[in-house]
Parts: sequence; structure tokens; C-alpha cells
Amino acid sequence: MKPKLDIVFSGVGGQGVVVLSDIFCEAAMIEDFNVAKAEIHGMAQRGGSIVAYARIGTKVEAPLIETGKADAIVGFEVLETTRALPMLKENGTVIVNMKLIPPNGLTANVKLKNTEELLELLRTKALVHQVDGPGIAQKLGNTLVVNTILLGALSALPEIPLKAESFQQAIANRLKEKYINLNLKAFQLGRESVQNNQR
Repeated sequence: MKPKLDIVFSGVGGQGVVVLSDIFCEAAMIEDFNVAKAEIHGMAQRGGSIVAYARIGTKVEAPLIETGKADAIVGFEVLETTRALPMLKENGTVIVNMKLIPPNGLTANVKLKNTEELLELLRTKALVHQVDGPGIAQKLGNTLVVNTILLGALSALPEIPLKAESFQQAIANRLKEKYINLNLKAFQLGRESVQNNQR
């Protein structure tokens, strides 16, 4: 029996949420997991919320994850991560990219919680791994690799039953050749950012 795992990917349109969930699922299929996936786009094309569900195991019959059942959330920005929190099981894990994107159409009289307040809320419900995606991407000279950095962070969690090599193969399968090496570096740095915090 292969371990069952339910992951929620949450962010806004244009951050690469769907691409990341696709690569995660491909890595699982490389290791002969049964996979089911679903996406909820909302107003994603206008910078609105987007959520993708990925479920892997010996036999997965439905793609949607029930509220309170996800093993982990991968949040592409702090506010959307907090919004997805009800999906997480008790003592689940959160990987959160340290970026806050105020919602479109926010009026001046609406008080938005700051990043630290949102992180405190996350910490009351989950084991939280903060990932400086923008900072790592800047070091690599390309801001578009934040999603691959987050994939690397996810791959380093002890509950993820997939080998790093399977993720690397999935990255190579999915991306254009000229972007593969950059994304493999981004994946490794994201992976190290979680591994270093676990020591």
C-alpha cells in the first residue's frame, strides 16, 4: 500500500500554481502512485484566487479534498495561504512563500492584517515553514522560479513519500530545455531552505 497524501496549492493567478501542481502529480506518477487533481480558478486571470488539489495514493477515486483533511498546504502568498487554512487537517503542515499580495479592489477603509499577524494565525493551526521565495529567486536572477522553489520546499517535508529525483525528472519533462537547469537549481535551494530549518 502506498501512503495517501492530500496537498492544497493556493495562490493568485499568474504565480504558477497550476504548473506546480502538475509537476507534483507527474513526480507521483513517475513512482507509480495513483493521482487525482482538480483546480478552482475563480478570477485567477485578474489576479484573483486559485486553488489546486492534488491527491496521491494506491487508489484515489475523487480529486477534491474535504475541508479539514489536507495533509499540507503550499501557499504562494501569505493571505491566500491563510484563506486555505480550513482545508488543513489538525497538526498539518504549511509551506508559505513570504509574499503578501493585497486583494484587487481593496478599499482604503478596509484594514488588512499584516504578514506577521497572518503568520501567527497560521502557527496556531499548523507546523509552518516560511520560504523566502522572492529572495531565493532574486539570487538566481529570475523571479519566475518561485513556484519551483516552493516545490523544492514541499519535497523536503518528511511526510512526502516521493524521491527528489522524481521531482527533478518531472521538472525536466514539463519545462522547455533552456529553463531546466535554472529550475533544478531553484528546486534544490527550496529543498535546502526546509532541510536547514529541520536540523
